Amino acid sequence: MEKTKGLDAFRKQIETIATHGVLSMSIALGLKLKLFDALAKVASEEEPKSARDVADAAGMKERYVQEWLNTMACASIIEMTESGDKYWIPKERINDLSSSNPHAMVAHQLFLPIFGRVFDQICQVFEKSGPLGMEYESYTDFYRVMDKVSHAKHQANLIGEFLPLTGLTDKLKSGATVLDVGCGSGFHIFHLAENFPNSNFTGVDVSLDAVISATQGLSTEGKGLHNAAFIQKDARQLSEEWTEKFDWVSIFDACHDQQRPDLALKEIHRVLKPGGVFTMLEINGTSNPHTDQQEIGLLSAYLYGVSMFHCLPVGSNSKDALCLGTMWGTKRAAEMLEAAGFTDIQVIPTPFFAINVLYLCKKAM
Repeated sequence: MEKTKGLDAFRKQIETIATHGVLSMSIALGLKLKLFDALAKVASEEEPKSARDVADAAGMKERYVQEWLNTMACASIIEMTESGDKYWIPKERINDLSSSNPHAMVAHQLFLPIFGRVFDQICQVFEKSGPLGMEYESYTDFYRVMDKVSHAKHQANLIGEFLPLTGLTDKLKSGATVLDVGCGSGFHIFHLAENFPNSNFTGVDVSLDAVISATQGLSTEGKGLHNAAFIQKDARQLSEEWTEKFDWVSIFDACHDQQRPDLALKEIHRVLKPGGVFTMLEINGTSNPHTDQQEIGLLSAYLYGVSMFHCLPVGSNSKDALCLGTMWGTKRAAEMLEAAGFTDIQVIPTPFFAINVLYLCKKAM
């Protein structure tokens, strides 16, 4: 009897997983097509609107919009009337569901369609005779979504909450040289350069698309900043003339994607000035999946899954790769930082960046 009960619970769990998978894709659809925005624009609790009203506002076909609204309403993501033909978004959820600036975990739903597109390639990577991993170029959309997630996670807290942990605020005010490794589209540099005009910021990324996007952003998002620049570079081989150049080197959520993070960290150590600071924001794993499950529950499965579909394949795509994955964890990270020559290694909680932890360390004088 107990075995049957256990099997029934397992099957219910699988049903829930399947449901959530479809819902995740449906939320992603709503974000991409700006259906949440359209619903928020025309409807309210006081005046809910029909599928036709929402479809007209979104410029989409009514019947498809109706099916999407029903999906979202049955999942209690949005609300519907008892008659089942009018809908609205509760006021407190509208900002979280905005297509332009969604909440970070809402934005995470956009990863699912991307993973679907590379599904067959990941199957090949699993095979013993298959490729070692995946090229960064296979994930162009991933980095656009990651940029949106970074905006959502970091914009409100980068200056006021994160920066004080580094002890660098006064140095940046007076003037510092800063390098951001794995800069993506440049969001962190734009934000920092605007707030600290006396400092100079350089961003490097292995992706040419990311560097082009960041450079273009200097005249739009960067508002014509003159103290920021972006260069395509592999972190394993930074410029020779950069030896002991930088007061601060940062990595935001990018070290675990490196094929040889050990070599990248040694290069970062080389380009830091004596006494310079290195900060590495990373996923807060423990280096033990059982402990991860105990400490963060189902979120650990999500993070290992994201690693399987993206971070591990791009970080494994060479014969000498260390194949870290997203959840390499604090134990292995601290060991690698020490091996690269860093001192005063601290692992600092970042409650304002919920799934992350900050590694703060220095280059000896």
